[in-house]
Amino acid sequence: MHLYQCPCGYCYEPEKGCKEIGCAPGTPFEALPNQLTCPRCQRAKVHFREKKYSVQEN
Repeated sequence: MHLYQCPCGYCYEPEKGCKEIGCAPGTPFEALPNQLTCPRCQRAKVHFREKKYSVQEN
């Protein structure tokens, strides 16, 4: 799974989308407009970094 993290700590998860920026669940980060800013700190999209993670089941 992938998420995209702003330096302020806000994370965009494509599977969940983001109501604050008007993105429906399933919207890939690459499909977000280049003028997008972080809903928490207003940094530009170019400052977000991709993070990969896995979900472990017990």
